[in-house]
Amino acid sequence: MIGQMMAEEQANRDPRIERSRKVILEATVDELAEVGYGALTIESVAKRAGVGKATIYRQWRGKVDLVESVLEMIRVDVVVPAEGTVRERVTGLLQGLAFYLSDSRASSCMPTMVSAAHYDDAVGDFQFRFATERRQILVDLLSEGVATGELDSDIDPGLTAEILAGPLFYRRLMTNEPFPAVDVPKLVEAVLGRPTKR
Repeated sequence: MIGQMMAEEQANRDPRIERSRKVILEATVDELAEVGYGALTIESVAKRAGVGKATIYRQWRGKVDLVESVLEMIRVDVVVPAEGTVRERVTGLLQGLAFYLSDSRASSCMPTMVSAAHYDDAVGDFQFRFATERRQILVDLLSEGVATGELDSDIDPGLTAEILAGPLFYRRLMTNEPFPAVDVPKLVEAVLGRPTKR
């Protein structure tokens, strides 16, 4: 995280650093997708980016800082639709997630990063923070639906959030295929049931 902040501060001061930073980050994404986190090295990224290792080390302390910057670069903030029923907003949020997971830049890194989280504490911590923040957004939305009576009072918002998001990640990680965003409304209906008429 410190390395990322240093790199961003430097990039804000010099357009040449910003250009080299972008090339290095793009090369890191490609390297992650091609060889995985375990085989990625600063040397391999430098070679792919066409820069010297020293250029990378001036902006990042090492592999973990560099990969953390990549994850920040490719992440997309969850946007909860402001309008509509809770059910419609849950659907919109999950459709946004489905689009994100179908994006080749982001999703190509996901399998290797999930694997790396099991043996690299820094990657694991980042993944945990990332997942927890996003899960809580969905939990809060479902809790709102329970509180307003739009959703059944007996649902568990935490478990339901995992049941809703799980198929999207399962499809991406286990089949290497994205979950179609057009199928999200059917998923929401299967989990939450049909909306009741008021």
